[in-house]
Amino acid sequence: MRIADGGRRAAKPTLQRITSSKAETIWTAALALLSASMIVTSWALSRRSARREVQDLMVGDVVAIDSSTTLMEAAEQMRKSNVGILPVVEAGTLVGVITDRDLVVRALAEGVHPSSRVAEYATRDVVCARPTWDVHHAMQVMAACQVGRLPVVDDEDRVVGIITLSSLALRSQAEDGRWPWPGSALCSNGSE
Repeated sequence: MRIADGGRRAAKPTLQRITSSKAETIWTAALALLSASMIVTSWALSRRSARREVQDLMVGDVVAIDSSTTLMEAAEQMRKSNVGILPVVEAGTLVGVITDRDLVVRALAEGVHPSSRVAEYATRDVVCARPTWDVHHAMQVMAACQVGRLPVVDDEDRVVGIITLSSLALRSQAEDGRWPWPGSALCSNGSE
């Protein structure tokens, strides 16, 4: 136990149950941070990158899952692939996405059984980008929809990639010759 100023013992921290109003407050704060992140990312993109197309900056090696996949299998795939979003497909066509937030808020918090199917909890109304969009347009869509990642689909709605705020920021930094910057090892994944 820590001793607070004045020699009095500090109270033990307690875990609190997250209520609906607290969850809404947390979600509002997360959206505010996302909006701020988008502003910073937008500012950080060089003019050269902003004129580039989504296909130039998207992550092309995307793992997609079938709508019949279980929630547990989806969570395991997210962990294995180190991602927070998985496109959900049926016969190769995008029908939705399942995010780490969907798994926690829409399934786990409601006590849903892990063997339930992704199709029941995936977000179906998905905003997508096209490979030929310019990056600036994709960022405007992200900001308007308050999302940090967009699946990229071809004309037949097959997933060809995903564009994220992280991929935009990292590639912009690399192109501008500002990577690595001092302290970048602090957020390294250890594969230097």
